[in-house]
Amino acid sequence: MMSVLLYEKKGRIAYITLNRPEKRNALNYELLGELEKAWIDFRDDDDLWVAVLTGAGTTFCAGLDLKERAAQGSFLKPGDTLNPLCPGALKVWKPIIVAVNGPAYAAGWLLAMECDLRIASEYARFAITEVQVGLAAIGSAHLPRYIPTAIAMEMLLTGDPISAQRAYEVGFLNKVVSDEELLPAATALAERVCKNAPLAIRLTKEAAFRNIYPTEEEAIASNTIMAASLASEDIIEGMIAFSEKRPPVWKGK
Repeated sequence: MMSVLLYEKKGRIAYITLNRPEKRNALNYELLGELEKAWIDFRDDDDLWVAVLTGAGTTFCAGLDLKERAAQGSFLKPGDTLNPLCPGALKVWKPIIVAVNGPAYAAGWLLAMECDLRIASEYARFAITEVQVGLAAIGSAHLPRYIPTAIAMEMLLTGDPISAQRAYEVGFLNKVVSDEELLPAATALAERVCKNAPLAIRLTKEAAFRNIYPTEEEAIASNTIMAASLASEDIIEGMIAFSEKRPPVWKGK
């Protein structure tokens, strides 16, 4: 059986590949679990200095596997965690470069956003689609800290995708390249980072992370809003409608 995540070490660089191409690399529980293990191994391996994250096939990541969650009748199950989407929550202070090879939607967008340096194929697309399935986009709510507020709010409230070029123009991406150049460009950037002092790099990343992320009070407020969203009837309807490939019927409850 093929692994849902490929994890390869080459010198100082770890290559992490989401490997459910037939499911557009949707994040099911198995893939989330394997991704968390990879982040922890990368964090704890002193021989690894930089990670490169990408997706197999033509999609980077379509988001969480909503069909799996709809089948269980709720968005979350006991002990559920989305820590794999946020390496900082696992105290991964080593640099992570994302090579976005195709659409990065919803949780796929969040995963790309949580990486430190971002390179995308010209075929990549980006969208925060949570509101289209009845879920509040709390995980991406701090997007205005990354790109202009008006553009961030348009993405958050419409769920509409933007092109790789547009993502570059608004400052979300470091570079847009051809599909063939994507991994070589990511590797070249990783090798450039590896020329610097590893401890200085990690402390710099941690300092930047702590300046970007919310205060404890903001985090508590976000968690309260997220809890209200996850308890709504609309989120169940949104997931079921997605699974059944039909328009959702919203109740506003």
